[in-house]
Amino acid sequence: MELPYQGRAIIEDNFDSVRIIIPSKKNYFIILFMCAWLCGWFLGETLAIREILSSTNKGADLFMIFWLAGWTIGGLFALKTIYWQLLGKECIEIGKGVLIMKRQGAPLSKTTFYDLNSCDSFRVKDDQTNIGSGRYNTLKSLNGRTGTIAFDYGMKTIRFGESIDEAEGKYLLTLLTKKKILTDKNLA
Repeated sequence: MELPYQGRAIIEDNFDSVRIIIPSKKNYFIILFMCAWLCGWFLGETLAIREILSSTNKGADLFMIFWLAGWTIGGLFALKTIYWQLLGKECIEIGKGVLIMKRQGAPLSKTTFYDLNSCDSFRVKDDQTNIGSGRYNTLKSLNGRTGTIAFDYGMKTIRFGESIDEAEGKYLLTLLTKKKILTDKNLA
């Protein structure tokens, strides 16, 4: 008999706030593919740099510099993906009238602060597309715009909890309600 799933979130229950840490969901195929892709990428990068440094044709140099810039951005995107897959985690701290969200392990990530009094309609909404037995996440997930838990902040919908299931999202909202961090005013 399979044991019930205990969830991904690590919950730190403080006196007047709750910190929720959600590790990124590891996709080892993507990690291995991106690492192999980066080996070929690095070869192309070094060959392009060598070509620019040894070339005397100005027109070819301009094209190679433009190409190299795009190539480098692609490589940085791959590095960011690998880094997030291996070390990433969402950190949500809620309490004391503030909701703080940060994606740790994502280079160039920022911490976002929300006034809890202006956060309305917390709800669980698992709208990720299922393909086969796995989940398919678009580029939105790399920008932190997906998640199982959603709330309205003014005229914008904010999401978090990308790596959790719907049942775990309901559990987290129930926990926050029981601790009286969220009230009926905040829930959908």
